[in-house]
Amino acid sequence: MMKCYDLAKFTIYQVAEMNKGLIELSPVQQALIYSFCENHDKAIQVSEGITLSRPEIAMYTLLAKAQMKAKRNKEAMRIFKKALDIFSHSDKGPNAVAASADCLYNLGLCYTEEDDIQMAYKLAITDLTIAVNKDKSSYIAFYNRALCYTKMSELRMALTDYGIVLLLDAGETVMLNTFINRGLIYIELEQYTFALEDFKQAALISKTNVSLCQATAMCYHRNKEFKEAVDFFTWALKIDPCFLDAYVGRGNSHMEYGHDEAAKQAQKDFLKALHMNPTYTKARISLGYNLQINTTAEFLTNRGVIHEFMGQQQNAMRDYQAAISLNPTYSLAYFNAGNIYFHHRQFSQATDYFSKALKFDPENECAVMNRAIANTILKKYKEAKEDFACVVERCPFWAAVYLNRAHFYCCLKQYELAEGDLSKALSLKPDDVLIYSRRAEVRGKLGLIEEAMADYTQALDLQECAPMM
Repeated sequence: MMKCYDLAKFTIYQVAEMNKGLIELSPVQQALIYSFCENHDKAIQVSEGITLSRPEIAMYTLLAKAQMKAKRNKEAMRIFKKALDIFSHSDKGPNAVAASADCLYNLGLCYTEEDDIQMAYKLAITDLTIAVNKDKSSYIAFYNRALCYTKMSELRMALTDYGIVLLLDAGETVMLNTFINRGLIYIELEQYTFALEDFKQAALISKTNVSLCQATAMCYHRNKEFKEAVDFFTWALKIDPCFLDAYVGRGNSHMEYGHDEAAKQAQKDFLKALHMNPTYTKARISLGYNLQINTTAEFLTNRGVIHEFMGQQQNAMRDYQAAISLNPTYSLAYFNAGNIYFHHRQFSQATDYFSKALKFDPENECAVMNRAIANTILKKYKEAKEDFACVVERCPFWAAVYLNRAHFYCCLKQYELAEGDLSKALSLKPDDVLIYSRRAEVRGKLGLIEEAMADYTQALDLQECAPMM
């Protein structure tokens, strides 16, 4: 396909270069062809000539687009602005309006490519500030300025504007969106009590929005107001009796009551969700938690794994630490806590916990390798080398250990050893894109350019052949 595209470009380019006889081309056509064929200098040269003879918005737009294709965004922005200036002093016919809209759209793209999207919001804030200074009752201007402040991550300013909107005589739709948007900001700021009040007001305005009921219930649950959480989860289920998340949420709130009757009610909710969808993971996990009886180190560690699976790492760490307190020799709790520290790039703490895990379970090869990786990052190369050697001896057919040890060798600039480990990893896992890519990098460092290119090609081929998920 690419070969056909290249041939087409070549043919069109030759036509542009000939440009005589029966195939006489207009300057605009020439500029478009040169731009298509990526001959940017000629495209710009021809376009500049056109603007001299026809200083119109469409011609300046053509020139600016040629500059964009040449990745000369600052010059493109200057020309787009000049085109818009021409528009402001011209007749506002439909063609001119369409051309100005095209200019604005492409100017926005330039700002984005120049990583100057913030400038667009700053300009909008300036215009909206002028508007609110002229009319202090313009809730639409305050609302739109709050949206811009949010995009600029000036959340306190956005909160102020949303507060003003709620004091003005805004319509129901604007009020509803204001409560929702302000609630989301409070969530980002981790001010869940304020978020709760906004979502609650939004739910009362909407009356039938199941997501708002769910959001309110979750805020109540986070604030440990479990009865109110149950009430709003129940409201969500009245709106949508098939809303599985609400069953799980209500069940989890019931679990927090701490007595047998509530635990039975929670079990009913989890089973109801599973009756509707037997593969629903959250309900299966919550039901498994519900069916646990004794609080042991093993139970707390298993619950920590569930919290991790659900993305609640703080709760997971709390359970692992509780398991360690309950049984200071329980190796798996140390190992899982070490992985959380590792994930948060707290490598010193991670190595300490991996060492404790190995003290009580010396056969845990994963703990040895994770400690080796952490020590590599901490530049404790002697300790890392010993750990990698230990894992290779115990697990000589584990491709991951050779991949990670290759990185260790790269840190020491021992590229021959790294190349050997990556080749070993590929002998164990011959279709791994990542390993081919890493070996290509290492071979490049060794000056083995042909071999490196072959590895890159193989990685790309494997990537293209990978099944779509």
